[in-house]
Amino acid sequence: MRLRSLLVVGAAAALILSGCTAQPTPTPRPSAPVSETPTPEPEPMTAPDAAFDVSCDDVGAAFETITGALPHEQSALQTFSNMNWIPGPAQYLAQRAGGIGCSAGDESAWWEVLLVPDGDVVVAGMTEKPEGWREHTACVEGSCSAQLTAGDVVLVAKAYARGIGPGESVEFESAMRGLAERATSSIRAVEYVDSTLVGVRCERFISEEELSAHFGAEVRRLVDFGGWSVESEVYENVNGSSQCYYAEPVGGVYEAAGYLRITMLPAGAWAFEGQEGTPTTVAGADGAKESPGEHGERHLDVRLGIDWIRITTFDDGSGAPDPVAIATKIVRNFTIGQTAPQ
Repeated sequence: MRLRSLLVVGAAAALILSGCTAQPTPTPRPSAPVSETPTPEPEPMTAPDAAFDVSCDDVGAAFETITGALPHEQSALQTFSNMNWIPGPAQYLAQRAGGIGCSAGDESAWWEVLLVPDGDVVVAGMTEKPEGWREHTACVEGSCSAQLTAGDVVLVAKAYARGIGPGESVEFESAMRGLAERATSSIRAVEYVDSTLVGVRCERFISEEELSAHFGAEVRRLVDFGGWSVESEVYENVNGSSQCYYAEPVGGVYEAAGYLRITMLPAGAWAFEGQEGTPTTVAGADGAKESPGEHGERHLDVRLGIDWIRITTFDDGSGAPDPVAIATKIVRNFTIGQTAPQ
C-alpha cells in the first residue's frame, strides 16, 4: 500500500522548510524502569506557570497596531501555517518549558509568538545546528518576523496580514523587544514536573519491524526533522520530547509517503483535557480521543497518567488507517515492555 506524501502546506511554507537536520540527542533524565504496575503519579490538570509576567493578552495588545485585533486568540501555537509536526502536543511546547505560546487569527491574517526562559540553553543548541543562531527583526510586504534574545529569554514572532510592510519594522521590533525585556525583568523559578517521557527514544514506543508487519509494507523511521528552528530546539532538547516519523524507505522527509507520526507533551495531561475529539478506548491508556486532521490524516490522542501522546496516521487516498491498533501496541510497549519477536 502506497501512502500519499506528507505535503508542506500553508501560507508560510518557507517556515516549514526552514528546519531539517539529523535528530539531535537530548540529555535525558533517566527513564523510569519498565514495570507491570507503574507507580501512580500526581496528575496535574492545570497549565504550568510561566516563569515571567507576560501573558497572551499582553502579546495580543502588542500586535493590535500592527495586524489589528484578530479573532481566535489562544494560548497555543497555530496549526494552519506551521510546521507539520506542530498540531497537537507541540502546540504547547512553550508552556512545558516555562514560557508562553500564543497565536490569533486565521489563514487571511494571523500572528504567533513563542517566548521561553533559559534562552542561553536554546541559543547554545541552535548554534550547533547547520544554520546556527541568527537574531533578526524585520517586516516586508505582508509579513513580519523576529528571533531575538533579551537577558534570559528567547522570543520568536511571526505575523501575516495584508497591509503590513517595511514601514512597520521599527514599531514591530520595539513591540517584540518590549515583550522580551518585560519577561526577562520578571523572571523567576517555576516548578518543573518530571515525566517518564523525557528522553525516551522512538524505539521504546514501536519498532520499524512492528510497523512493517502492521502495514504490510517496508517502513523506516526518518530522523530528519525540523531541527533548525527554535520550536524544535525547545521541543526536543529543552522539553526532552521525541518526534517519531515513519515513512516508506525511499525519499527524504518531504518526499517519502508517510505512515505514522508520534508526538508528545511530557506532563501534558492538562493540555490533553482541553483537546477536542471523540472519546474512544485504548487498552492501558487513561484516556483517548480521536479527531480528523486538516489534510486527511487521523489523530489519536492518548493520556498516560500525566502525559499526552499523539498518534497520527496518514491518508493513502482511501482514508487514513485506523490508529487504535497501533496506539494499543505503543501503550503496551511503553508501559509494560515490548514482546519478544516470534
